[in-house]
Formats: sequence, structure tokens, C-alpha cells
Amino acid sequence: MLSKVKIILTVFIIWISLYSDSTTETTIASILILSLGLVHGACDITLITTKLNISSVKIKGLIISSYVLIAIISFLFVYNQPLIGFVMFLLISSYHFGEQHLHSKLESSKIRFLHFLLYGMVIFMLMIETHRETVIDILTPLFNSQIDIIPTQFIVYLFMGLTLLLWGIDYSNIKFSVLKELFYLFAIFILFSNTNLIVSFAAYFIVWHSIPSINDQIEFLYKEISKKTVLLYLKNSGSYWAISLSGLIFLFSYGEIMGENFYLILYSFVLSITIPHIFLIHNILSKDIDI
Repeated sequence: MLSKVKIILTVFIIWISLYSDSTTETTIASILILSLGLVHGACDITLITTKLNISSVKIKGLIISSYVLIAIISFLFVYNQPLIGFVMFLLISSYHFGEQHLHSKLESSKIRFLHFLLYGMVIFMLMIETHRETVIDILTPLFNSQIDIIPTQFIVYLFMGLTLLLWGIDYSNIKFSVLKELFYLFAIFILFSNTNLIVSFAAYFIVWHSIPSINDQIEFLYKEISKKTVLLYLKNSGSYWAISLSGLIFLFSYGEIMGENFYLILYSFVLSITIPHIFLIHNILSKDIDI
């Protein structure tokens, strides 16, 4: 059912994009990212305290402090080492995207790590290759180096080939139709090819990642998907979502003061709140957890 919804929403977004101007596209994409995108990572504290069965306010405070500390350390590292930080983020996020998409389909595989990493890299490199010029324009000033020499098309073929090879090697342990997964990748490629970079990212991030992630999180927390549990999830996410949104609004409000460092600060902030979330969700989705 969820797969059909993802395909329908993908086709709808492509259709909307074909008949919308860039301002409308960017506005819709930004609203999606700032709503469902932020919400899907706003319940992290509830998830970890539920997993550890913690009710003590003092311990919850310690967990929140640790979470914030990891985010601060991540921010400082990425800000001072943007290129290394980006490579690390690319690898970690690729694993995260692949894990979310394939975790329930590879429960018996002993090489899940490679499956997740390679699949996620295919997604990211497809997005980069289909928007190569835009990506280069954005990243070159951040890294202060020429990145247009990177053979992105070759990298796409390489990771796609390795993914197919891995599916063949581990065929007995995969619980999905290879043809269906190839169809999904084709649909994602069509999406990326017909929308600008921010819409491409928002569409994949929301439709193919955040919605399935929210579904898994609700099942983990409340053991069922219903109107009541969805509302409970949104209630528990509300305060952390508001804090994250306030941080982004603050950055944009004082962007002019930050001058040429604004985009580097924004980039570092986004990565810093993403990294601890990725590690937490990996822990939740690890195969010893029943979700």
C-alpha cells in the first residue's frame, strides 16, 4: 500500500512541477521539508527513551544534553572541515536512506550494511548527476575547490552495477522483487530528471524517506498505525519540531549579518541536526529491534 502511495505522489509531484514556475516549486518544496521533513526527525528523544524504557526526568535530561552535544560537535567539525564533513555526511546519509528503504526486506542478510550503503549512494549520485551544474554551483564556494572534475556519471554506473551485483550475490536473502526495485529507481530517476534540485530532494526526502520513516517510528512507539497514534506522534514531535524550525528561521533572519559565511553556517547546521538522528534511527531499525 505504501509503495503505491509513493508512486502516485511521485507522479503527482512531477505533474505539478511541469506546470509550475520555479518560485512555486521552491515554496512547495520548502514547506514539505520544513513540515514532514523536520517532523520525521523531531521524535528522536521519545524514540530513544522508549527503546531504553526510561521514565526518569533526570536521565531524559542527560540524553537530551548528549544529543545536543553531538549536534554541536558535528556542527563545529563540518563548519571547519566542510569538504570532509560533506563526504562523511554523504556516506552516512546514503546508508541511512538505504536502510530506511530496505531494512524490512533484508532481515536475514549478513551484508545489510553494503546493501544499504550502495543503494543510498545510487540515490544520491542520481540526484547529483541529474542536477550536476546546480550542485557544482552550490558546493564549489562552500568547499573553495573545483569539484567539476568529479566523474559523477561514471560513479552512478559504478554504484548501480555494484548494487545489482550485490543483489545477485545475496539473492537468497532478499525479500523483494528486483524488477520492482528497478522500477522504483526508474521512477526516482524520472522524478530527478523532470524537477529542479530542491524539488527533487524534497520529493525523495518526504515521499520516499520521511513518510516511511514516520510509519516505522509510529509502529515502534505505539505498535499500530491509527488516527490516534498518528496524533500522539505529532504531539510528541511538536516541541522538538518547533525548536528546529526556530533555529532555521533564526539563521535566515540573520543571514545578512553572517555575510558570506551564511550558506556554510546553514549547511553545517542542517548536517549537525541530521547526524545524531541518523545514528539513532540506525539503532531503532537494527534487526534485533522488533518494529
